[in-house]
Amino acid sequence: MNLRELALRLSAITVIADAAKDAKDRLRDEFAQALNAVGADAAKAALNGTEVAKVSLVSPKPSPTILDEAAFTRWVKENWEHEIVESVRESFRKHVMENIVSNNDEAVYLRTGEVLKFVSFKQRESYVSTRFATGGREVITEAFASGELSPAVMLNDEPLAVTN
Repeated sequence: MNLRELALRLSAITVIADAAKDAKDRLRDEFAQALNAVGADAAKAALNGTEVAKVSLVSPKPSPTILDEAAFTRWVKENWEHEIVESVRESFRKHVMENIVSNNDEAVYLRTGEVLKFVSFKQRESYVSTRFATGGREVITEAFASGELSPAVMLNDEPLAVTN
């Protein structure tokens, strides 16, 4: 393949990738809304009776966030002076944060029960996760290769002509 052909293919694939990303984002939003409408948290995807994936709405638990870096550093220094360099080491920060829980909107260090006023919890956004069943990707790839599924149909909300 010469340079011009490579450039054309790369340009075409870029257009496809961008369209696929837009379609994926749009479908994730629609899927989340549809799940919420029926009170479900997941649905199975099937092609011709073969389960190919489980798509679910993941709602991560709130994670602790430092509100006052100086107060956090002072607290760690009081309890683990050897962990202080100029700030709290990232590996130890992760260790400590994994041991902080939310209790009545307060951040509590599990091992001592201390309320940490310099930490708060922020709710993270829900997101859609697709987990393919064993062989699921291959089933879809074969359906694209055989023409049973069409990228154009998948990207443009055209009706599907496959059985579920």
